[in-house]
Amino acid sequence: MRLPVLVMTPHSSSHLPPQILAEMLGPNFLNETARNHRQRWLFHENDPFTDIIFQLEGAYNLHALVNRFVVDLNRPRDYGGDNGVIKLTDFECRPLYPPSFELNASSREERLRRYWDSFYRDINALIQEDIRLSITGHSMSPSAPKIAPDADTTLRPALSMMTSGDLSGDPINGRHLSLPKDLALAFRDLLAKHFAEIIAKSDVPDEVLMNSPWDVDSLSHYVSDPKQSKRIPALWHRA
Repeated sequence: MRLPVLVMTPHSSSHLPPQILAEMLGPNFLNETARNHRQRWLFHENDPFTDIIFQLEGAYNLHALVNRFVVDLNRPRDYGGDNGVIKLTDFECRPLYPPSFELNASSREERLRRYWDSFYRDINALIQEDIRLSITGHSMSPSAPKIAPDADTTLRPALSMMTSGDLSGDPINGRHLSLPKDLALAFRDLLAKHFAEIIAKSDVPDEVLMNSPWDVDSLSHYVSDPKQSKRIPALWHRA
């Protein structure tokens, strides 16, 4: 019997397709040292090992097949800008491509069609199954990078979960909640209890926060959207 849970990790893959890596490196693509350096760099900028951390036996598990710096699967398809669905810089605002690189409309569409569309086709197929909860799994560094909303803080909380609401789980900005407040509070308390021993031994604040430092997650918002033919309660979990 399958668990009625969908687990997604949109930033777990370390795979950089050769054609994308070539666009990033230009002439240095033929340099083994340059290739290895770029792959290590973007591996650590990703959410490494979240496919292992969040793999749930018996659940419906959907893990990314390409690095988030190829296509960010946790962004709307039309999300632009340097940190958009196709990123031009990393989280410290360092460029990913040579100055001469230009992502034209046809190349952008091809990349989205190949990687973003296929992932969301899988989501749309899976949510028709007997699924009653969706969990999007991420990791986070102890301190925030330059572009993060909490960049000026010292250390991040031990765990964070997101429901598109405020710190108390109430709706904000006219958005729908991806998870009802009472259920969100219960999940938060369970996380705090379950991971209490590990958190106590860590060097980060012993906090389990809701909707901080982020308050909305694209994937959770997508599957829980009231406009969906089948709406699934969803939460975003970052460890």
